[in-house]
Amino acid sequence: MPPSVYETHCKGAGGLPTTPIWGLLRRRYWQYFSDHARYRSLPPRVDLRGKTVIVSGSNSGIGKEAAFVFAQWGATVILACRDPPPYEQHPKDAIADLLARDSSISSEQFEWWEVDFGKLDSVRAFGRKWRQSGRICDVLANNAGVGGASERIVTKDGFELVNQINFMAHCLLTLYVLPSMKKSAAPRIVNTTSIFHFGGVLDFSDFNNERATSRGLHGVQLYCNAKLRLQVWTVELQRRLSRSDEFRHVIAHGVHPGFVKSNLWNSPTIRALPTILVKGLDLLMALISVTSQQGSLAILHAALRTDLGLPKEYIRTSSALSGKEEEKSSLPLPIPSGLSASIGGQFINRTHAGFTHRPECDDPLIRARLWQRVLEDLKLNTTTSGGDTSNASASLRRQRDPDGLTEGLPEHPQGVALIEKA
Repeated sequence: MPPSVYETHCKGAGGLPTTPIWGLLRRRYWQYFSDHARYRSLPPRVDLRGKTVIVSGSNSGIGKEAAFVFAQWGATVILACRDPPPYEQHPKDAIADLLARDSSISSEQFEWWEVDFGKLDSVRAFGRKWRQSGRICDVLANNAGVGGASERIVTKDGFELVNQINFMAHCLLTLYVLPSMKKSAAPRIVNTTSIFHFGGVLDFSDFNNERATSRGLHGVQLYCNAKLRLQVWTVELQRRLSRSDEFRHVIAHGVHPGFVKSNLWNSPTIRALPTILVKGLDLLMALISVTSQQGSLAILHAALRTDLGLPKEYIRTSSALSGKEEEKSSLPLPIPSGLSASIGGQFINRTHAGFTHRPECDDPLIRARLWQRVLEDLKLNTTTSGGDTSNASASLRRQRDPDGLTEGLPEHPQGVALIEKA
């Protein structure tokens, strides 16, 4: 038997016996299986007036370009960004650039909310501020990231830097924002997971990249590992959303934007890699890279395309949300438990939906163990020892999860929770 779902530091992924384990050559092959076309089209235009979109890492690159289209189509866009170092564009300057591009966009459509994914207290402050605002989030695009690291850097939160910025912080922000999606008609969560998730290794005994060496290809491997975790977590998030009475209308997808020549590759952590590796990355970008505008299409397609969301008969209209007695005819059909799991949790390769993903994404035990590990590392674990939640009092749960980040989300499926170590 594989390790229990509660053995969150087991060696390897600890998957079911039926889950294939990919070797190095297969991982490397799929890691570069991107859509290399230089041009793809925008999704069909959607009226986003009255909608609110949060995009992290939106002061540059694909996040900035996605924010521009969201605003062009009428949305209010929250730029969730840090106060950046000099080599990055400041969010205020990014907003000025976007406003200068299109005079039809109002300055009121952009807001900069400061958040630094390298500091989890900053993510918590952002999340609490957002909750206190009482606003509805219609789209959350978790896009912030770092390209890799020339050495293993540990944050003040105790996590390896790439693991925290590219994975843990996204999980935390999502759990804070999720309740504000309850009243959205057709909310979406888009996680930038990358084709590089195919090159990742999921080892719970090395979850924080403890065995990473200081130089060379391990810097890129840290990036791959974090992206694999995020794609697996995205699928598990969707499964739990689909079983929740409150959130089964929320759809989450992982996306690969293409190999984008953006500021991500100009960061000091990438430039500090060995020269031969930097030259190789530069050559790769020159041969197959796409523009940031083209890279942003992955976020836009995943967030807005109707075929990547619930069928229209299950979507609440604005009149239905108003609760007016005379508008009962606009009420949607009840969403069956599990329906959104058959729609969301996809990996979208630029604009191509239904693209394959790593086998770990389809393993319910691996997904649940990853979910459990995230809760433990973020100190949100509401289970008692041995995984028994039946006697956990409401006050004890609140002590362990003071902001209620796991409220409304189901526990592990019984069939997974009962798997014990042989």
